Amino acid sequence: MLKKLLIINATPKKDGLCYSFVESAKEAADNIGLDSEIIRLAGLGLKKCMMCYDGWGICFKEHRCAFGDSDGFSGLQKLVSDADGFVYITPVYWGEISEELKIFWDKLRRCETTKQWNGKDDCISFHKSKPSIIVATAGGGGGGIPSTFVAMERAVDQLGEHTGCINGTAGIFDYIAVNRWNQVYKREALKAAIIEMTAINRDKKDVPVMNHIKDLEKVF
Repeated sequence: MLKKLLIINATPKKDGLCYSFVESAKEAADNIGLDSEIIRLAGLGLKKCMMCYDGWGICFKEHRCAFGDSDGFSGLQKLVSDADGFVYITPVYWGEISEELKIFWDKLRRCETTKQWNGKDDCISFHKSKPSIIVATAGGGGGGIPSTFVAMERAVDQLGEHTGCINGTAGIFDYIAVNRWNQVYKREALKAAIIEMTAINRDKKDVPVMNHIKDLEKVF
């Protein structure tokens, strides 16, 4: 059941196109009474992966970052563990995700993806079996969005999921591609996606996909 939504804000700016989608995601969650939290990666001071020792540090066996307590990553890893779903929102820079999101995902993959390599059933990625919505916002025409989505797909996949939507309950639930010209209706599309993802995950057996008109009406 989706009770807690983590909204990952990967733009270094505190306003503008990308940030407006962060606000829209929070608005949608609030309007349906879904507990949500925005994590602004910029300004947290996360250290880039130092590739400790021979390329792998304690992240390989202990699944935590050696610098996690000092740079705040350990706290972020706990938030990922506690969340039931994610919205990742990044600007498009040179056809790539933002530097802040790459640092976060590089560290998270080294700590979480390695869990599936040790063959223990009780050691599972905190990201596994949880749905994600990915949002890429381009200031221009959006030509760099496809390659940005490739990077975002890869990260979600490596964190323990298939990139396709698995009955709406895991993997990537939706892709929201944004540019300057489509931002108005794509903002509404993001809100609708959050509502639909939440509704499907309320009861993974009994809730039909298109039976959430009342929730949609709360947003539109």
